[in-house]
Amino acid sequence: MESQSNFPSIHHHLDRRYQSNKPEHFSQNSSAIGAEAPSAQAQPTPLQLTNLPYFVRRTPSNKLPVYLETKAGGTKRLTKIQKTEGDLEALKSDLATALNLETGSKKPEVTINSTTGHIIVKGWRKDEIQKFLIDRNF
Repeated sequence: MESQSNFPSIHHHLDRRYQSNKPEHFSQNSSAIGAEAPSAQAQPTPLQLTNLPYFVRRTPSNKLPVYLETKAGGTKRLTKIQKTEGDLEALKSDLATALNLETGSKKPEVTINSTTGHIIVKGWRKDEIQKFLIDRNF
């Protein structure tokens, strides 16, 4: 047993302190900043949940699924919203109202692809659509 006590334990690296090449005033400031951060943070406001009949899921990287598309050799510009669920007609009408677009004409500016569940808007309107979705807590 004594021979084992002469050797460091397998957890000796956890207790080891490394010397830093930084001057002491940097390490003091970093600890002071870390101490101030929790008190400086304001409490987050709770999300206001709404009972919308539709939902737009975020991507695995936590971004909104709004994409720009070009067709017809680059002359036809579209914006597509993917990962939609629920009442897509309500989403379509709310989006058209928010963007001041028509939906009832022969060639509507906002359409639904019923096979994929995507909402397609004519033109490149990614920023406006993302603002619309963020305002609705998606």
